[in-house]
Amino acid sequence: MKVAITGISSKLGHVILPLLESDPEITEVLGIDLKEPETSYSKVKFLQRDVRDESLAEEFKGYDILMHLAFIVRTPLPKDFFSINVDGSKNVFNSAIQAGVKKIIYASSIAAYGSFPDNPIPITEDHPIRLAEPKFYYNETKYLVEKYLDKLESENPEIIFTRFRPCIILFGKALLMNDKKVLSIAPEVPFQYIWGDDLAQAFYLATKKNAPGIFNMAGDNPLTSREIAERLGMKLVTINWHVAKFLVGFTYKLHLQKKINTGWVWAARYPTIVDCSKAKKELGWTPQFDTLGSIKKNLEVHYG
Repeated sequence: MKVAITGISSKLGHVILPLLESDPEITEVLGIDLKEPETSYSKVKFLQRDVRDESLAEEFKGYDILMHLAFIVRTPLPKDFFSINVDGSKNVFNSAIQAGVKKIIYASSIAAYGSFPDNPIPITEDHPIRLAEPKFYYNETKYLVEKYLDKLESENPEIIFTRFRPCIILFGKALLMNDKKVLSIAPEVPFQYIWGDDLAQAFYLATKKNAPGIFNMAGDNPLTSREIAERLGMKLVTINWHVAKFLVGFTYKLHLQKKINTGWVWAARYPTIVDCSKAKKELGWTPQFDTLGSIKKNLEVHYG
């Protein structure tokens, strides 16, 4: 079995690769990215390509599975953001179909559901995805790509399309907290976190099983920022939501910071809590950590 992966040098690609490398049934991995992975693997054939490159159709020939991870989360260049995330994803999917790939696994996000006051708790996979108001570019691009996938699925019933919608993924990097304080703009809004290796396991399972459809991905037992601070014995530092929105918008407009606009503040205003029982039942997914466990693991890796 041969697997092609876009965004192979991403944090998610980094934790998926060891699982593919150790599987004797997977003979080759084609890695597409603008930079090489930090770790070398015997099965990986690296190809430096932009996801908008039309030559990908030729490169994907002979591969059984496409795993599309490449996606910009934050950028100071909205035009490139849409071009890479939406047009690039369309090009990757169409290239894979043209090349005869039989299974496409896509890394979407719970952001596709949008942050709304009437979101059910929890959200199941049959809940419609929606465009946030006011518009939030990350939600919008995830929404647009999924709508395009709907079209491709209806036109290509012979191909297995698997979509994962993960919550905030932790890879051992700093959050809005350190080992002593938790920073929050919405201390009573619950959140979910997922440890990167747990998410990687789900992607790996999707290569081994035929699991068409949509799967929510998150750690169990959501917690508010206030509860996280209490459980970890930390101080909760709260910033007024309106003040945070003003400061983020002001600094972004003046290019004092280039990665976070007010959309991220809006997204934190209402809960987006998802149910993951479908993945556990159909994929046999068994995560190691719930939300609190993921945070503890993240702090352990980051701070030692």
